[in-house]
Amino acid sequence: METSRHISFAILTFTVLAAGALLLEHTGFFTGAFRTEILARVDAGDLVSVGEAVTAQSTGASDKASPR
Repeated sequence: METSRHISFAILTFTVLAAGALLLEHTGFFTGAFRTEILARVDAGDLVSVGEAVTAQSTGASDKASPR
């Protein structure tokens, strides 16, 4: 007695959709769709060291704790 090899409709649909998406991506249909450019600039004055950050947090905490 032979067993039938049944392919799930969901698996077959997913395979066809994935193959179609890969083909469209390969042909250039999605050119630039999944690419982002980061338009940022860092100046030397914007850099903060770990020591400066800890000092700033400590100073901020002591300012909040002191009564005015």
